[in-house]
Amino acid sequence: MDLINENLRKPIEDYYRDNGITNLVWTNCKKRLKKPLVDLQNMMLRCLREEPRFNRTVKTEYQVMIVGIPNVGKSSLINSLRLTNLGNNQKAVEEGSRPGVTVRVQNRVRIFDQPPIYIVDTPGVLNPLARDADGAMKLALCNLILESATQIHYVADYLLYWLNKTGDYSYVEIFNLKDGPSDNIQKVLLDICQSNDIRFQSYIAGQRVERWDIDRGAKSFTDMFRNNKLRNHCLDIDLLQDYTNKDE
Repeated sequence: MDLINENLRKPIEDYYRDNGITNLVWTNCKKRLKKPLVDLQNMMLRCLREEPRFNRTVKTEYQVMIVGIPNVGKSSLINSLRLTNLGNNQKAVEEGSRPGVTVRVQNRVRIFDQPPIYIVDTPGVLNPLARDADGAMKLALCNLILESATQIHYVADYLLYWLNKTGDYSYVEIFNLKDGPSDNIQKVLLDICQSNDIRFQSYIAGQRVERWDIDRGAKSFTDMFRNNKLRNHCLDIDLLQDYTNKDE
């Protein structure tokens, strides 16, 4: 848990428990804190030992497959578990801050000695059909979809809509926007470029000209969310409304 408000921890746990998911552990593999990783491995061992297992008496080792949506830190988790348990700081699987780094099922990696546990990294998987445009935009904004499959202007437009909807106008101060808040993404991106001197050079009829780099402005705008510059980073706050009100 590294971006959203700490106060949302309990509402999120309550939401998942109401939906039948009881084994919950919070981790932050960027910091590689030992306690959350130890809690995770203890929960993993408990689940492995309690679940029915074919031919349990013959094989003494366990194999675990890690699955999830793209770019949520599956590879980072494997490397963190390996470091915590075996003291091996060398990365066993490649990590990256973008979706699509792991493109196929990897070789198994030993993460625990007693009992022997091997873990297999897998590519991130998304439902090929988004339930609605709102859900698809949330995934794109969280950088869970390859940028080649999205349009950065649409993603920036969704972020602007979400910020204005939640009453967060901090983007005006962050980018020193002269015209203040707006719901017009083209106007906001142009203001970002003008206020921060974001330009690119091109050649027209053999002459060099400078233009405002709207694409880079859109990238800077979305990076504001992805790099934790805002006061709130939970896009699903509406789903937690019943649970946050219950705790007040």
